[in-house]
Amino acid sequence: MVAVIWLASLIAGAICFGAGLLGLLSNPKSKAALLFLFAMWGVFIALITGSMYTLVDPAREDLTTMIGMTFIFSSLLAETFLWQLAILFPVERRIKFNPPNRFGLLVVAGIAATVILVALADIKISADGAATISSYGVNLLVLYPVVMILMAMALIVATRAQSSDIQRRSGFIYLVGLCVFALGSVPYMYEATGSAAWMVGGVSLAELSVVAAIAASGLIFSVAIARGQMVMMTPAVEVSVSSTKASYELLHRRTYLVEEEKPELSFDIFVDILKGRCFDCEDDGSFPCESIDCSQCILPCPCRECTKYASRAQGLIVTRQYPGDIRTQFFLQTTPIVWLSTVAGRDNLDPAKLSLLTDMLSNFMERSQNGVILIDGIEYLMTSNEFSRVLKAIDKWSEIAMTSSSRLIISLDPRAFEPRELALLESNKEIVRT
Repeated sequence: MVAVIWLASLIAGAICFGAGLLGLLSNPKSKAALLFLFAMWGVFIALITGSMYTLVDPAREDLTTMIGMTFIFSSLLAETFLWQLAILFPVERRIKFNPPNRFGLLVVAGIAATVILVALADIKISADGAATISSYGVNLLVLYPVVMILMAMALIVATRAQSSDIQRRSGFIYLVGLCVFALGSVPYMYEATGSAAWMVGGVSLAELSVVAAIAASGLIFSVAIARGQMVMMTPAVEVSVSSTKASYELLHRRTYLVEEEKPELSFDIFVDILKGRCFDCEDDGSFPCESIDCSQCILPCPCRECTKYASRAQGLIVTRQYPGDIRTQFFLQTTPIVWLSTVAGRDNLDPAKLSLLTDMLSNFMERSQNGVILIDGIEYLMTSNEFSRVLKAIDKWSEIAMTSSSRLIISLDPRAFEPRELALLESNKEIVRT
């Protein structure tokens, strides 16, 4: 019957590790997604070793002890990573280690405490030859999930005021998954008090409940990530390089159609908004403070303390031009760039996949708190899609920009369209002509 638990543990571990991989694939370049993958890998190792050490010959005490301690260490480390994930998700905080800021200290302290707690645990061989975890270790495995829930909840609640709707939803789903994860320890807690073990057909219900709860938690994470309901990528801002206000006044909830032969003015507008102060900034004394350590600075920062917007402008570029050239020309470091190309690549998008582009733009605009999106390459989209499909997609993007309080800049060459097509594209949009 032990084999049943081991097989169930293998399946549950695979589900959790799959959730971690899905999170990283759906949120590439995300520190939160990478930490989530590490946590899910720890869960996988814990489930495998937790049901394995009882199968090892007790005469091989060194091997039994090693497997048992691996189980305890991977369990606690995974749970440590899961609550520390709330530092980066749903709202990413800055973590520094040299010199450490408060979040860097919190990460180091959490990992150090895990190592110390594991060092105090022990694996014992009972009189009947069974390998068992000491009562201290059992209590640790039962109580630490409660600590995980409390720490994660405190960190997520602390950022609720700065969170967008989709970030609050992501945080709620994450806490639900963690609660389901921790509920599996309830039968273990019952047994740890000295009560009789629950057995059915030779299978421990306490062990089975842990495995089932972890599998359910992995499924919750997987489904939420796949549906775009749990997003781990926070829109980034560029470093401010100018203390002057943006030269171009682009209102939120508006779509601007920039008619030009080459996408030059549209990029100038976009970069100006990203790197300067907001055009409607009410504090004329603001300055670019990103060049110093904001976590240590005690001076008031107008951008951080702005009551009008939750963040400085967060940008996204969809373009036909090569991303490397754009970053070099405009000195863009953190702004994501999607390349419209049939060449396979992580940040490349086939122009024929118009619905995927719409989902990507929708996801970004809903997550951003002060979003500005530049789309260059409408003519290229026309080579793989009918005009009616492209027009419908643009109208959809405009509607999302309205509901998410974003700004949408679309660059196009009017020479590439018939007069009727151009008139339809210009409908209900702000027109900028060069």
